[in-house]
Amino acid sequence: MAGIAIGLAVVALLAVVIRAGIRSEEEGRDGVVLSPEEIQASIRRRENQITEASRVELDGKRNPALVCPHCQERGKIRTKAVKKKAGISGGKATAAVLTGGVSVLATGLSRKEALTQAHCDNCSSTWVF
Repeated sequence: MAGIAIGLAVVALLAVVIRAGIRSEEEGRDGVVLSPEEIQASIRRRENQITEASRVELDGKRNPALVCPHCQERGKIRTKAVKKKAGISGGKATAAVLTGGVSVLATGLSRKEALTQAHCDNCSSTWVF
């Protein structure tokens, strides 16, 4: 029963916060009441900023010099640095033999390679080079 009361209190608090945000959005920066079209435009701008920030986090920053090898589009490629497992490292395997396998617990056997991942916003293809 207490859980339901807490849940209702949280929902009520969220409703108050959302309403306050809508009211401040309607008033604008100078206290002037905005039209519904201006409010919608402001909301779309904010959504686009959030979307762009999440795209940068997910696929990296745009690189205007690259051309997509799939669709031949220039300027719509996002790149970011990634690390990929690339097989067994010879040095780690030797250390594992010399230490009786104890070093494998600390480091593992696979080596990691630094690569660049690219994603095309036009055709949605992703590749690594």
